[in-house]
Amino acid sequence: MLVAEKQLLDANLRNDLQLLRRLELKMMVNRFQNIIPAATMIGGFTFTGVVELDLLDPNYMDMEKHKSVRLAAGMFHLFAALALSTAVYSIAVSSIAIILGQRLAIQATAQATVKHERNVKELQDKFMTVLISLFLALVGVVGATICAIWARAENTTSCVATIMFGLSVPLIVWAIATLNSRLNDNRDESSSLKLKTGKESTLDVSEFRVGDTASIPNKADIESATAAQKPPPGPDERSSLLKCVPPGCGPSNKVA
Repeated sequence: MLVAEKQLLDANLRNDLQLLRRLELKMMVNRFQNIIPAATMIGGFTFTGVVELDLLDPNYMDMEKHKSVRLAAGMFHLFAALALSTAVYSIAVSSIAIILGQRLAIQATAQATVKHERNVKELQDKFMTVLISLFLALVGVVGATICAIWARAENTTSCVATIMFGLSVPLIVWAIATLNSRLNDNRDESSSLKLKTGKESTLDVSEFRVGDTASIPNKADIESATAAQKPPPGPDERSSLLKCVPPGCGPSNKVA
């Protein structure tokens, strides 16, 4: 019973650890899923604005008094290209990250399970690049909108619109900084286990086994097990029944 209890404890601990890892991967996948709608809307509206809004009117191209309009039209297309390219990057990276993250959460191999911390770190790094690209996409959309206003509207209207956006920037920065300072402590909890080996020292482990040291295979046992392609020929487990044959009744005592 003691051996069975140890095996049950080992199985429960391993199952709980896998649930924690799956929850961590699911959280990362949800982050990428939240990025895709915003990036898709930015890319779609940017493409529609470039196609439908004809700022390069031939009537303005050869007139000296419309140099500001031509400059605003050129800046509009530059900002639109920035928004479209960064939005496409966000969509592409997020889509691949979702596919691979779901695969790791459900169909991960033993090797991928051991490298769980590296996999999560890679997803976190890619998520930061996606956030930066989405921020650049927003900058491109806002810049293209202001340039379109300067190209189409009067100077007074353009100045008012630019001032309105300039006043909203400090409010946006203040709101983001406040949320980050109050809700983000920059210390993500890891799903790995830490075993205490002494009074002060700890040991990070990716796999564990409940039992005595004799039940844990060493390096030599693992190498010998993987090197052997086929089991050597020999008596099977039924041959142990020969030990129960009474003396004098074995096959060697039969008269030829």
